[in-house]
Amino acid sequence: MMKDVKKFIFNLYNNNGSFSYSPANRISNLYSTCFGVMCLDLINELDHFQDTDKVANYILSYQDGETGYFIDKTAVPEDDATHNNEYIYLQLTDFAQLALSALNKEDQHEYFFLNKYKDVKYLESWFYGLNWTNPWLVSNLVMFVLNCLIYEDETKNKIYSDHIIYLLNKTQNPKNGYWNLGNKVTLHNQMAGAYHFIFFYTYLDIEPNYIEKIIDSTLAIQNYDGLFNYEGGGGSCDDLDAIDLLCRATLYSDHNISQVKKSLQVAYQSLLSNQNKNGGFCWAKRNNLSLNDFIYLINFKMLRNKHDLIFNGISKTKKILRNITRNETYWKYSGLENMKLKTSDSDLFSTWFRLTSIAFIETTFPDIRDRSKYQSFNWNLRKKCGLGFYKQ
Repeated sequence: MMKDVKKFIFNLYNNNGSFSYSPANRISNLYSTCFGVMCLDLINELDHFQDTDKVANYILSYQDGETGYFIDKTAVPEDDATHNNEYIYLQLTDFAQLALSALNKEDQHEYFFLNKYKDVKYLESWFYGLNWTNPWLVSNLVMFVLNCLIYEDETKNKIYSDHIIYLLNKTQNPKNGYWNLGNKVTLHNQMAGAYHFIFFYTYLDIEPNYIEKIIDSTLAIQNYDGLFNYEGGGGSCDDLDAIDLLCRATLYSDHNISQVKKSLQVAYQSLLSNQNKNGGFCWAKRNNLSLNDFIYLINFKMLRNKHDLIFNGISKTKKILRNITRNETYWKYSGLENMKLKTSDSDLFSTWFRLTSIAFIETTFPDIRDRSKYQSFNWNLRKKCGLGFYKQ
């Protein structure tokens, strides 16, 4: 498996220091290059890669000296996109920070854009003013800012990140362990939002609250195919979100541990089958409508109240029925039209996220790997703060 993965990644490398996004969409930009670096870092290949300086210089060329943001002119959201320019700039900066730290390089300019978030009054107004009817989306913004603040904490020996943790503790929902700030939102959406927060607690050595609720809520979302999207076939982002939460929860609690392990065992096999013949992994392989879809649709035994029943049921129904009317589904990374792909096409982002999911499961429960046909692999899980961080 890993031999094919390496071949897939290196086949997307370009001599100018960039990586292309996918064999099906060979756009080369800051996003795709950061994804390529994170893939190589995870599989322990950066030390053997000769062009690390060239790649680092390519990434650094995108930093804006006036704001500190990393800005890529190929990443421009449509007017009606849910991801606006602020989101894109923060996301690109976060990914550039991850990639540069993996390459042992530093930014060239200060994060001047962070100054407003260091003001407590502004931070609270911004936090509460986010659209919490979509925790999956807005939690990314909180994650980007918090990760940059922690980076500043560590480089300047000052503490800027504490107040966001205070706000997260204050607003966490004790009923399910997630964040919705009083809005009616599906468990699936809330789960994806919670993922963007909990790894910070691990990194900062703070025990998360309501971890048992997080475990039960996350288990309730799992599809019969082992993955965590109501539409079937998972999603490289959704699946890592849930798998990270379940794996990370074992650091704090043995609650429902046998079910957690069983859940991850099923997820593990589905993740492995997500690999394509070219060695890369895709966003999702959507299944055809089947009897199992309807059985899953009415299986609400782990949803604990009327609110969850209604809102999760509606979401499941819409996504399952979508398979009837579509022969092929598409997705666009961060809603960007020029990064559009079929959900079944291999790409570097999905390869990074799906390999991370596999690595988390193998690290948490090594015997799950031992029961598969794959040999053990020396994963290089991220040690610095950010996506992919896991304390072993």
